[in-house]
This record gives sequence, structure tokens and C-alpha cells, in this order.
Amino acid sequence: MSRNVAVIIPAYNAAETLASTIQSALQPEVEQIVVVDDGSTDATAEIIRTIAATTPQIQAIFRPVSGGPAQARNDGLATTTSEFVLFLDSDDRLQPGAIATLQRAAAPTSAAVLGRFVAVDTFDSPIDIGTWATVQLQPVVRRGGHLVPSAELSGEALLTRLVVPPPGGILVRRLAAMACGGYDVSLRRSEDLAFLVSLARHGDLTICPHDVLRYRRDPLQRSQATTARRRGRQRALALIIWRAPLRAERWCLARGASAHHLDRASVRWRMGNHRGRDVIMVLRSLLLAATFRTLGVLSLAH
Repeated sequence: MSRNVAVIIPAYNAAETLASTIQSALQPEVEQIVVVDDGSTDATAEIIRTIAATTPQIQAIFRPVSGGPAQARNDGLATTTSEFVLFLDSDDRLQPGAIATLQRAAAPTSAAVLGRFVAVDTFDSPIDIGTWATVQLQPVVRRGGHLVPSAELSGEALLTRLVVPPPGGILVRRLAAMACGGYDVSLRRSEDLAFLVSLARHGDLTICPHDVLRYRRDPLQRSQATTARRRGRQRALALIIWRAPLRAERWCLARGASAHHLDRASVRWRMGNHRGRDVIMVLRSLLLAATFRTLGVLSLAH
């Protein structure tokens, strides 16, 4: 396979996991590893300097203050000229042979290749984080310049359930990433979904049905979702839909957001969490699909 991939690793206080993440990215097809220290206050910068001193593929960027993962990824993107890029989070690890696997799946029309992943805990043991981790991604097609789920989607994949693999499982054509302006730095939640939706306007989203990533999740951290985080995701979904250039694309994405929230509410209801806010979520999601003014956000800038 061609040596034409740059791996971009944003790192913030990642001293415990960064070395193994970098090691996993040292694959034959990778010509450059850009590690962006996003204003860390632990030993992250020292670890980067130590590894870079003996690893010529590594280019280090040190930000004086944290700008968030979207800004760090964009900084890395701006420094590379590789044909493809892969944004690897500092606590995840690529599977052996992952880059070659994704390359083989890439077509000339691919803006991105989406692989599958294995969710693991802090001890690297596989964990079940629900259907989001095990969903079989199916093709997404574009017709007349807008996004349309293909007939094979069956309601569980990218645009109908807003299922997005972690960034480390997605090989991105660099020119497509540049054309859509990189990651939206105004978003603190769901910026990866917004980026993928933008990429789909510049080429095909090609599915690679192989596990390419070990995606690290802390089960305790996952259970501690706050109201602020939920609202952040809601606003991100609203912006994604509102900025869609065509009405047909807005409808497609709005239907996906509606299905996503209906699914979350129904799961909690079946588990016995009969809370008023779940009923409200259902009503809002239905209103969302009808009006495009998603999740209670009434006015948004284009």
C-alpha cells in the first residue's frame, strides 16, 4: 500500500495513554504523525518531546492554551500534505494493519472511509456500549447534491440514527477535509458528526466492514452525562441540520435526529426510567422532524 497517510493526534493531559496511541500509529503506510499538545498541564508535552526525538515521522505542535479537540485537529490538518489523514484520539489505539485495511476500501470517489471499532475499558477489556458500537454501517449515497440513505440502511446507520464512528476509525481524504473547512471549532459536542456530514458533500462515505480501532471508554465517565453536555449535543445537532444547504438534506438529517432521540427515550422507558423529560424528548423530536427548528433552538446563524 502507498505511504500517503498522516495521523493527527490531539492530546490534552494524555500522559497515561499517549505513548501507546503513538505506537499504534507507527504503521508502514503512515508517512507523518502530527501530535498536537493542546495546552496540557501534565507530562504530555515531555512525553511528546521524548518520543519525537527518536521517531522521525513525528511532528509536534505545542499550543500554549487549550482550544479544544476541533482546533487541535485543524492545526494538525494545516501542517500536512498527505493524500489521506486520520484523526486519532490520544486514548484510542489503531489495530495492527488498520491503515492498510482502510486504504484498500478507499475508492477514487471516497471523501472518507468509515471502519468499525471495538470498545474497550481502561484495562483494554472489550465492553458493550450498546448498539452504537455494534451497528453494521451501510452505504450512504448522494443524489442531486444532497444526502440520501440507501435502501440498505434499515434505520440503524449513519444518517437515520446519527451513528458516527470515533474519528480514529475514519480515513479522510485531505482535500475533502480542507474543502469543508475542517472541524467546526464553534462546536464542543458532536463536532465529529458535523465534520462527517460536511465530508459527505464532497465525496462518498465508503464503508469498511472491519475493526480498525480500539476505542477506549470509561464506563463511569459515560454514566455521568450532565445537562450541559446534553444541551451541547442538542445545539450541535440543530446547527448541523440548520446549516444544511438543501431542504431535502435538512429533512434527511432531521429525520435522523428525531429517530435518534426517540430511540434513546424508548430505551430508558423500557428500563423503567419513566421520567417526564423523556416524554418531552419524544415530543421535541417529533416537532424537530416537522419544522427543522431542532430541539427547541429557535434561531440560528447560517
